[in-house]
Amino acid sequence: MHTPAERRALIVVENCYGPSDTRVWAEAASLRADGWEVTVLCPAAEGANGGGETRVIDGIVLRTFALPIATRGVQSYLREYAVAYRRIAQGMRTAWQEGPFAVVHFCNPPDIFFPLAVLYRLRGAAIIFDHHDLFPEVIRTRFQGWVGGVLHGLARVAEFLTYRSADIVLTTNRSGEQVARIRGKVPPERVYVVRNGPRVDQFVPVAPVPALKRGFRYMACYAGVMSQQDNVLEFAEIVRDVVLRQGRTDVLFALLGDGAVRAEMKERLYEWGLAEYVHMPGMLQDKLLLRRYLCTADVCLAPEQSSPLNDRSTFIKVGEYMAMAKPIVAYDLAETRYTAGEAAVYVETGNARRYAEELVALLDDPERRERMGAAGRARVVRELAWEYQERRLLAAYDTAWRRSRPARRQAAVL
Repeated sequence: MHTPAERRALIVVENCYGPSDTRVWAEAASLRADGWEVTVLCPAAEGANGGGETRVIDGIVLRTFALPIATRGVQSYLREYAVAYRRIAQGMRTAWQEGPFAVVHFCNPPDIFFPLAVLYRLRGAAIIFDHHDLFPEVIRTRFQGWVGGVLHGLARVAEFLTYRSADIVLTTNRSGEQVARIRGKVPPERVYVVRNGPRVDQFVPVAPVPALKRGFRYMACYAGVMSQQDNVLEFAEIVRDVVLRQGRTDVLFALLGDGAVRAEMKERLYEWGLAEYVHMPGMLQDKLLLRRYLCTADVCLAPEQSSPLNDRSTFIKVGEYMAMAKPIVAYDLAETRYTAGEAAVYVETGNARRYAEELVALLDDPERRERMGAAGRARVVRELAWEYQERRLLAAYDTAWRRSRPARRQAAVL
């Protein structure tokens, strides 16, 4: 049996404030409940003064650093990644000086921390690579032309080296598992599928709040990151179709989240005269308020279109919509269909007019909405909830632990 002092884990996140990342914080909470001492190193929340602080939330040590978030362009992302690498390296060194970690757990994107993984592996930690997104495909989505091709090639190399530097790989679905085994050459016994799923004992439906509809009869809700690959900008076309072509001025679009394209989305809606039909309050740190929005919504939205990245991605938002017993309109992606099942209506990717028509049809059919929402909630409770994924996470950590220096030292003594 390993001692509490040896069960120390450091989770490193570059692209999100830890408590706002449903997956990261669920992992940290599950490990803490299992007796691990957990530290999360991540960027400060938007609007935080200064960034670099250390505090404890629910028994989890949270270390933050200031980070300039990229918007558009190669230089913007290079600056973000350079600053992130330096501050994460500094933060890891400081945390390690307070006591070594048995496991260091890197979450992507980006796949640039393999040198740190090698360093801390040499120091005795087992390395877990938590594969959230396909980094080469993210790069290909953001950058086009020959520059995009060169960056994509570099990202493929970085991805491979990241896989090779890890003892254990976590991935969100079977598509990611295949990538790890084929592109990363990771043995199957070292790959664990830990899906994104809400905790059913915490992410429970609440009473709707009609005031959130701001006087509109219906509300359609999006909750998530607003990056290029999420196709939030393209969703403006759907809003325009619903309001202008179909004449439905009784629908409020609540777009909850933040990211690189949020400001551009707001500007586009203003230019098209649609701003009054869209409410964009930003990323909601208050989980109760998020649940109130979702439970007040009549329909929830998954606007991600088919791409090499999205076709293999499992979106956290879809599980959260289902947990709130809400019907979904989504483009027809393999992993989205696997997750949502009968809880969603699926549209051929890129067909914004058809998406808008299906959305309006669903708004006008309350009985169908109720059936779909109930099916989604039942699927989460029965199969997809975090409580089921937690077992795989802890099994992965047990395997990682056995590969760490504290475990090898303990085995030698025994």
